[in-house]
Amino acid sequence: MNSLIVRLIASHRMINREIRRELARRMPDHIRLTRLKKQRLMVKDQLFRHVPEPGKLRGMVRTLLKRFRPQPPVGARG
Repeated sequence: MNSLIVRLIASHRMINREIRRELARRMPDHIRLTRLKKQRLMVKDQLFRHVPEPGKLRGMVRTLLKRFRPQPPVGARG
């Protein structure tokens, strides 16, 4: 997978996390939320420009998420 695409996906996830964190605050900063949402949209636009076929994006994201998903500790069972 292209390293640029990996960085864009990671950036998109980080911005989403920041948006959720801001929304969870007692009094969210709406100016910051607007700025974060614009950044997220810019990243998404870049991502769709660099993905060879937009239909393959979902599979690429799933592969990437599996790679970075935290693994449970050895011996821990649910």
